[in-house]
Amino acid sequence: MRVSDEEISASRSAKTAIARHYGPARTHIGWVREAWTRFLSNTAFGSAVGNFLSKTISLPQLQRLASGAIPWTPLRKSLSDSTVALISTGGVHLQSDRPFNINSDSTFRVIPKDTPLDQLAITHQAYDRTDALKDINLVFPIERLRELEEEKVIGALAQNHYGFGLEQNANRLMPSIKEVARRIRESDVDLALLVPA
Repeated sequence: MRVSDEEISASRSAKTAIARHYGPARTHIGWVREAWTRFLSNTAFGSAVGNFLSKTISLPQLQRLASGAIPWTPLRKSLSDSTVALISTGGVHLQSDRPFNINSDSTFRVIPKDTPLDQLAITHQAYDRTDALKDINLVFPIERLRELEEEKVIGALAQNHYGFGLEQNANRLMPSIKEVARRIRESDVDLALLVPA
């Protein structure tokens, strides 16, 4: 049985409509990487391997970067008067954005506060994204923050929020972190919620 180009196009459109209707899209990273990520995220041995790799790769970098006192800044106003920005390293971005490079990417993506969930995507290879695609709030809790804003628990959501992907070298990440910090400061944001992947 031969399938026509129109049927293929209709099938793709239906799949796109389903993805857009239910929530964010998954950026495919290849079946080998998907299997490796599921192994690391969903098995006890994989979790142990992931923890070992994380300590071996990340801890030395963090120790070099975190010398001196932590620049802690206390909140100067009540939470109900504060503007909150969201920063996630879960690989979240707009579907219309260029996906993150899954091997290493020091850039960030801007996500406007009113972006519908079906316009988001996740590009990351260091965790199993299955649950995050069912509920994006696991790695990018924008709906929970919208609820807190509506309930007046927080003063307001910032106009823009920020998504980062996987970057293996912390030094290469610093220019983007400084740029996001500058944007947040200039937007009169009072606090940032950091959500790691």
